[in-house]
Amino acid sequence: MSYTQREEQVRESIEVRKPVAWAKIQQTDQRVKEGKSIALLQLQYRYVCNEVCKHCAIERFKVNLEGRKLTPADVKDIADQAHEYGLFSICISGGEPLIFHDLEQVIDAIGPERFILSMDTNGLALSQHEIKWLVTKGVDRIHLSIDGLQENHDEFRHEEGAWQHNIDMLPYCKQYGLGVVVNIVATKDLVRSREIEEQLEFIQKFGFHASLIYAKPVGNFEEAGDQVLNKKDFAYLETLTKKYNCSTHLTPAYGRDVGCLCFKRHFSILPNGKVLPCPWLPISMGNVLEEKLETIITGSLMNPWFSWKHKHTCHSGNQDSYFYKNVVSQLDELHDLFGYPVDWKLLNWHFEYFRKSSTKITEKGS
Repeated sequence: MSYTQREEQVRESIEVRKPVAWAKIQQTDQRVKEGKSIALLQLQYRYVCNEVCKHCAIERFKVNLEGRKLTPADVKDIADQAHEYGLFSICISGGEPLIFHDLEQVIDAIGPERFILSMDTNGLALSQHEIKWLVTKGVDRIHLSIDGLQENHDEFRHEEGAWQHNIDMLPYCKQYGLGVVVNIVATKDLVRSREIEEQLEFIQKFGFHASLIYAKPVGNFEEAGDQVLNKKDFAYLETLTKKYNCSTHLTPAYGRDVGCLCFKRHFSILPNGKVLPCPWLPISMGNVLEEKLETIITGSLMNPWFSWKHKHTCHSGNQDSYFYKNVVSQLDELHDLFGYPVDWKLLNWHFEYFRKSSTKITEKGS
């Protein structure tokens, strides 16, 4: 198994600082052979936020959030189940975690010594004090949103000065040892204008990794189908991963090229316990407040669209893909009729696609 220099540094750091998490990471090869998940669990704990972003994926979740909401006690139960199952990575998300009134209780409930613990943040509430505090609480890294250069980011986030504030926080992250992955939403406009390359050039000098997130037609971006990428755009972004310290969701990581990450390397839990294949695929595969996490993961991995047996392009961010054209296209009507996210049992999954395909390598990068 071959690793990049960055991946080697991350592994060495976790081995020293978090031996419990490291012990689980050592079981990764065996878990993959057994068809088990090695996913990052993204916990969308609350939807309170201090920005109103053009691309926000949670807007419809916020107005369709039925049932009881997660508590720190629920978080502990979920984290305990994740640990027992063998997952080693949890990301606290929202909303904006830095303004959660009970963020400390959530972190403690997870048990940061057991996991690589990360946090999604728009950065607006970051300060030198907050960065130092996150490190002392066992948070390993933040996923910091910086979309394009200053004008594009501030306009995208409806917040003047937001871009400069996030840039100003980067040296403090380095000073206190808080890892940073810079999240860049790769829209059609950003790709066509090549501004994304200008941003990557700028980010390089800070020494942090950038994650190029494909624009998805969900939440506030539901009507922005013209911003969704195609296979040509995907190929272009992969060329950037060879030139800059960056990756996409399809870039091989830690020696593995798995294609779409759903349930293999990523899934999300909403504030009401519903489990999604990824943050941008509003399909409920179950609810952790009603059934065991392992049951939901195991059942989902039996779906050929998510299983280890097949390797797909991004299901929700590639307008050329079969899944996007035939499964994602059903969601708007089903959401209007039955609620948001749609229950997986209501979908036509088009499994005939797999009966036609004679190869396990399916639509990778196309």
